[in-house]
Amino acid sequence: MPFPQFSSLLLFLSMIFCLVVSELLVELPNGLIQGYTRKSPNNVAFNAFQGIPYAKPPLGKLRFQPPVPADNWEGILQTKKDGSRCYSVKKDTKDENEDCLFINVYTPVLKIENATLLPVMVYFYGGGFRDGASQYNVYGPDYLIEHDVVMVSMNYRLGPFGFLTTGDDVIPGNVGLKDQVFALKWVQNNIALFGGDNTKVTIFGQSAGAASVGFHIVSKQSTGLFRAGIAESGSALSNWGYLADPKPYGYELASKINSSINLETNEDLLEFLQSVPAKVIDIASTKTTNIHHPLPVIEVEHEGAFLTKSMYSMLESGEINKVPLLMGVNSEEHIYQAQDMESLYTTAENYNKQLSKLIPENMNLKNKTDADIVGKKIKEIYMKSDSNMQDNLGLTIAYKSESRFYNPCMRHAQLQSKYTDVYFYQFSYAGVLGENTNISLPGAEKCTHGEELYYIFKRKMNSYDNADLSLFSEADVLTQKRMVKIWTNFAKYMNPTPTKDPLLQNISWPKMDTDETPFVNIANDLSIQSEVKNGRYLKWIQIFEEYSKHPLIVF
Repeated sequence: MPFPQFSSLLLFLSMIFCLVVSELLVELPNGLIQGYTRKSPNNVAFNAFQGIPYAKPPLGKLRFQPPVPADNWEGILQTKKDGSRCYSVKKDTKDENEDCLFINVYTPVLKIENATLLPVMVYFYGGGFRDGASQYNVYGPDYLIEHDVVMVSMNYRLGPFGFLTTGDDVIPGNVGLKDQVFALKWVQNNIALFGGDNTKVTIFGQSAGAASVGFHIVSKQSTGLFRAGIAESGSALSNWGYLADPKPYGYELASKINSSINLETNEDLLEFLQSVPAKVIDIASTKTTNIHHPLPVIEVEHEGAFLTKSMYSMLESGEINKVPLLMGVNSEEHIYQAQDMESLYTTAENYNKQLSKLIPENMNLKNKTDADIVGKKIKEIYMKSDSNMQDNLGLTIAYKSESRFYNPCMRHAQLQSKYTDVYFYQFSYAGVLGENTNISLPGAEKCTHGEELYYIFKRKMNSYDNADLSLFSEADVLTQKRMVKIWTNFAKYMNPTPTKDPLLQNISWPKMDTDETPFVNIANDLSIQSEVKNGRYLKWIQIFEEYSKHPLIVF
């Protein structure tokens, strides 16, 4: 059970001496851990605890099962580097391991005379539920920590290890999301030991991590574990984040491991897949021909189920965790595709030859014979029906960006705004700090998927390093300061602009509602705008209303 706030404060005060004097020792229920002190690029000291086990390694009979509590350990566990990352599909790294359920805590250096529990920001990484890890060099908390918040990041299982299901209670699925729930419970029970306030937890994430935020908003398993959410380029309605028919995947995976195996029941499948080495499953997952790799699913009703109902229906009816939400997208999520113009041209040409391919995943048409009609109507949202899509590559990219990111996020925000405060943004600033590709195509904007992350986290990847902000333009640095302030404002006050602030150009961020869609456009300046996609979003709604089966699940 979570500690009451008063008990948390007393416990926190009792721990300060250990943290300050005894070389960052923290006594968790499982045993002692020792962290270390880092300094941000702006020379602000903070304490880091990396690679803390938050659950037992999911090995053997625990594979494909919900997480269970970590074992106790003897002596002092050194938590000074990232723990192993979970297996990723089609991306081998030397530090992959099935023993990967680790959590990281970063907290400002504690001051005894200023002992106050701080707001907590818990981050879920993106990667399509098949890739990613909570590594410091990718998601460095340095700039957030400078604003007096505690940041937490954690690993969750991916690909078949995290989302394989048999569609029944043998392998119910969604254990990657259940890992996240388990980590949030760990935060509730332990974060006071690090100076964090368990009543002021904000979850945030990007792409699949943002979809995760959306799933926690609609899951009863997450009730009471957080008070606010920030979703960057993903939602519970993301059509790429849900799998309608996942059952064939497990058997295909098994056949790639042993082509002659005969598995008659789901129990047989589970026993077989739990008996082989993790690396064998990892390799086999790269060979499956099934177009849909494992993803979040709607589970059968059973104890501990994470999702059992349509996400769209729950948002529509208000059967959700009613917490404030900051949600948004980048101005052109798919502009990265223009880095390979030949491939983009081929994609557009294929769309033009078969317009039904424009229909988003999981649209669930009432009548399959409507596919060509619906495809034609979608094309006409962006260009004349007699135009060639390969002659309108910018608008082809706009179609991809909107159908996969803007539309699901905007719809989620609109539906939730009936029940909670919802603030929407569009990130449009194209700067060197964000590694912007500076691609110009008529009909397309410039900021691609994930670009905003460079303005929130300290990052050092390959040749990129944003530790020395003096190497970037004044406009880049100003945008970086604004992004960090907006994100930490929301974590602290559940409002991105709680007061007039010259840094944020004294704007008062408007809330969304079911009829109006105001948002803040984050470019060289901050500006309040209304629905920006030239009315295309409303046309998408009309198509869904007319041609999709109801109740909808995603958008």
